Amino acid sequence: MSRYAVPARTLLVAGVSALTLAAAAPAFAQEAAPQGALLDELVITAEKREQSLQDVPVAVSAFTSERRDIAGITGIQDFVNFTPGMNYSGTDRVSLRGAGRNTFYIGNDPGVASYSDGFYSASSSELFKTPLFIERTEILRGPQGTLYGRNAIGGAINQVSKRPSHEFGGEIRALYGNYDRYRLEGAVSLPVADNLRFKIGASHEDQSKGFIKNIGPANDGATIKRDYYEAQMEFEPTDKLSVYVRYNRSVWDDTTGVGDRLANLTTPYDTTRVFGPIGQLQVNPQFGYTTANPGVSDPYVMNTNTDGYGQLRGNHVATTTITYDLGFAELKYIGGFQKYNYQTGGDYDNTSRTAPITGILAVPYYPTQTTDFDEHKWYYSNEVNLTSSGDGPFRWILGAYQYHEKYRQRIQLANPNQAQLAQPLTLTGALAAPNPNRNFADSQAALKSKAWAVFGQGTYEFNEQFALTAGLRYTKDKKSGNEFQRLVIQSPIALLANGLYAFDVSSDMDPATPGVQNYRSMSDSWDAVTGVLNLDWTPDADTLGYAKYSRGYKSGGFLLGTLAPDPQADQEQVDAFEVGLKKTFAGRLQVNAAAFYNDYKDLQLNLSQLNAAGTSASNNFVNVNAEAYGLELEAIWRPIDNLDLSASYGYLHTEITSGCCFYDPADPGALDPRATPQGGSATSNGAPLVFQTLKGSQLYQSPKHKFAGNANYTFDFDAGSLILSATYTWTDKTYYQPFKSEANRVKAYDVTDLRVLWNDGEDRYTVIGFVKNVFDNKGFTSNGSTTPTAIYDSPPNPQAGALTQTRTAITRGLIQPRTYGVELQYRF
Repeated sequence: MSRYAVPARTLLVAGVSALTLAAAAPAFAQEAAPQGALLDELVITAEKREQSLQDVPVAVSAFTSERRDIAGITGIQDFVNFTPGMNYSGTDRVSLRGAGRNTFYIGNDPGVASYSDGFYSASSSELFKTPLFIERTEILRGPQGTLYGRNAIGGAINQVSKRPSHEFGGEIRALYGNYDRYRLEGAVSLPVADNLRFKIGASHEDQSKGFIKNIGPANDGATIKRDYYEAQMEFEPTDKLSVYVRYNRSVWDDTTGVGDRLANLTTPYDTTRVFGPIGQLQVNPQFGYTTANPGVSDPYVMNTNTDGYGQLRGNHVATTTITYDLGFAELKYIGGFQKYNYQTGGDYDNTSRTAPITGILAVPYYPTQTTDFDEHKWYYSNEVNLTSSGDGPFRWILGAYQYHEKYRQRIQLANPNQAQLAQPLTLTGALAAPNPNRNFADSQAALKSKAWAVFGQGTYEFNEQFALTAGLRYTKDKKSGNEFQRLVIQSPIALLANGLYAFDVSSDMDPATPGVQNYRSMSDSWDAVTGVLNLDWTPDADTLGYAKYSRGYKSGGFLLGTLAPDPQADQEQVDAFEVGLKKTFAGRLQVNAAAFYNDYKDLQLNLSQLNAAGTSASNNFVNVNAEAYGLELEAIWRPIDNLDLSASYGYLHTEITSGCCFYDPADPGALDPRATPQGGSATSNGAPLVFQTLKGSQLYQSPKHKFAGNANYTFDFDAGSLILSATYTWTDKTYYQPFKSEANRVKAYDVTDLRVLWNDGEDRYTVIGFVKNVFDNKGFTSNGSTTPTAIYDSPPNPQAGALTQTRTAITRGLIQPRTYGVELQYRF
C-alpha cells in the first residue's frame, strides 16, 4: 500500500476497457462503494512482496483471470496486444522494448524471463494456461536484473497460480467454437484440515479443423490437441511455516508449433531455377511446377503432401515454495524442476508434388523434402531470499539463486525418396559414412548451462513523500556445448557427376587433420554486476512519480548446430533510464505513464549468412550496439458505475547504432532502395553478395506504434448481470530481420473482438459468447521461422555472368482468422 492511508477496496473482480491513453492495468469491481463505483486496488508481487500496483515504481501490466474473461485475453498474442512495448514472433519469441531473442538455435538465452509461481521457466507452454488455472499475470517492462536477474534484460513475465481454497468447491468450464474446437476443463479444491488443502485440475482442448486449410493430401495447418493436468498442495505445519507445492504436466499434439504459431509461404513458387545459387544443397523441388501456390491469394490456404506436427511430450513441471516467518523478516525458498521433449516438422518443399523431376539429373529427382526439429531440455533452479517485515522506514530483501540446465537439439532436412542420399561420397570419390535417414542437412547440438547469483535491494523512506531504492546483483554464467553438422549436396553441375551421386560437403573445422572434422566443442563463462537506483515521489495517496536507472545483463553464448564462422557472442548489457507517473483521479480514472531510454551494448543478433565452406546457409551470432526509447501509456476509467474503459498505447523507437558488415538473405545484392551497402562484396555461384551496415536499422519485432482498447458495460438485473465487451487492437508495421529491405517488414494490422457475458445472481455460472477477429482481417505477425530468401528467375542453363535477383520467397506468420463460440462456466 501507499505510505498514505488509502481506503480498503476489493481485490479485483475484473473489467478492462478502452481510453486512448493506455491499457493492460488493473480491473474493476462490479460493486459500488458509498461514493460511487471506485476502481479496485490490484495487489501484485512484482518486487517479490505484496504491493498495490499503483505503489510499485515499475512499468507493469497486470491481468487477472476475471479481466481476461471479460476482455477475451485467451492467448499470448492477446497479452502482447494489451501490453505496450511487448511483441511476439512466429518463432515463439517474446520481446519487450526491443530486447528479446531472434533465434531458435541452442546456446543462447531469451531476453525476457518467464516465471511461474516464482520459478524460472524456459518454456512458453506455461503462458498458455487458461484463466481457470491462473490468478494473475504480471508483465514487467524494462530490465529486471536485480530481483529477477536471469535473462530479464527486456523484462519479466510473472504468473501466479490460483491456489487451493479453504472451502470445498471448484469450477467446470466447457467451450465450443468454429473449426470444430472444444475445450473441457475443471478444478476442485479439497480441504483436509484447517492447515492442509489440495487442489487438482485438468483441461482437454481439441480443434480438428486447422486455421490453414490444406487442399493437398496432408493435414491442415494449425490444428490443436492439448491436455493439461495439475495438482497443488498448501500446508501450514505451524503458525510461522507454510509450504506450497505444485505439479503440472502438458501434452500437445498439434499441427502448429509451441506458441500458437501458424505460418505459410505467401509468395509464388520458384519454378524457373534448377538450383539456387546461395547455399542450396538440393535441386529446387519447385522447378517446373505448374500448380500455383494458393498461399499467394489466400495466406490461410496451402497445398502440401507431408503431414505437419507440433508435439510436446513429457512436459513436467514441479515447483515448491517454503516460507518461514522469523518475525523481523520472512525467509523463503523457491525451487523448481522442468523437463520436456518438443518435436515439430512437416513439409519443407511447400508443395504436394510427388512425381520425379526428370531431364535435369542423370537420375530422377524426387521433390518431397521434409523437416524435423527435435529438442530435449531439463533444468532446475533454487532460490533463497530473506525479506524484511515491519513498518519501519527501511525495507530490504537479500537472496541467492542457482540454475542448472541440460539441452540437446537436432534439426534434420531430408529427402526420403532420393536413394542417392543414403550413401554419399566424399569429394574425392570415396565412400562417406552412410546416411540412412537420407538427410541433406543434419544439425545436432548439446549444451550444459550453470548460473548462480546473489542479490540485495533496499528502500529507505526519507519521509512521507520521498523514498530511495538501491539494489545490486552479481551473476555468474557458465556454458559448455558441442555441435555437429552434416551437409549432403546433389547438384546438377558436371563437377558432381550430374547428380548420379550425392556428396558430403560438410564444413571441416580442422583442415590440418585428415578427414572432415564436422564437429566442435565450445565453452566459456561470463559474469556481471547489475542493479537499480530509483527515487520515487508520493505527494499524495493517489500519485506516484519515479525516476530510475537500471543496468541489465544477458550472458554471452553460442549458436550451436550450424558450425557457423561466428558462433559466439559476447554478453549483452543495457543501461536503462526511465521516468514514470502513476496517478488516480477521484477513484475513477487511473493513468500510468512511463518514458524510457535504453542504451544497448553488444546486443546479440542471429544472422543467416554462408557457412565457412560456402556450401550452405549458416547462422552467425554477432554483437551490435543499439538504442531504444519510447513512451508507454496505460489508463482505465469508470466514468459511470457500470461502464469500464481501458486502453494502452506504446511508442517504441529502436535503432542499431553500429554493426557491420553482412549480406541480407532477402536482398543479397542490396537492390532495395533502402539498402545501405558497406564492407565490399562477394559472389556465390554467380550471385552477387553485397554487404551492408546494420546502422540505422530497426531492431527485430519492435513495432513503432501499438494501441489496444476495451470497453465493457454491465447491465444489472435481479436475476444476474449482462456484460457487453468490445476490444480493438492495432499494431504498426514491424521488421523481423535487422535489415532495411521491404521483404523483412510486415504491414500494420488491426483486430476487433466482441464478447457478451451473463452471470447469474448467485455467481454460480457464467455464459460467454465471443467473436474474435470479427471482420476476419488478415495480419502477419512475423516471417515465420525462416528468413526471406532471394529468388533468381532464369532459364535452366543460365549464361555465364552475374545473376540478377527478381523476387523473394517469404513465409509469413499469421494472426488467427475469425473465431467464434460459446463458453459455459459453472462454480460449486
